[in-house]
Amino acid sequence: MRNQSFKPGQFVPESGIYRVEHERHRLMHEATLLEETRFPVCRKCGIAVRFSLVRIVESRKILPFRSNPILIEFPESPLVVAS
Repeated sequence: MRNQSFKPGQFVPESGIYRVEHERHRLMHEATLLEETRFPVCRKCGIAVRFSLVRIVESRKILPFRSNPILIEFPESPLVVAS
């Protein structure tokens, strides 16, 4: 599963540290995400961001994801990305 790529809105399969790759506006970084939550969207490139698992982490050691200056929680209503 480590080479698999995930999209915003998909459910996180395992709690862990995920590599976050943006379209072109930002270098790769990492985010810690909790199992069974949704992968977030990027404030700038929207749903063009991709995630891949770097390392599994016990879920009891992870705080739930909260929106930040780069990533925002996946909206439950349809996403509209400004062009």
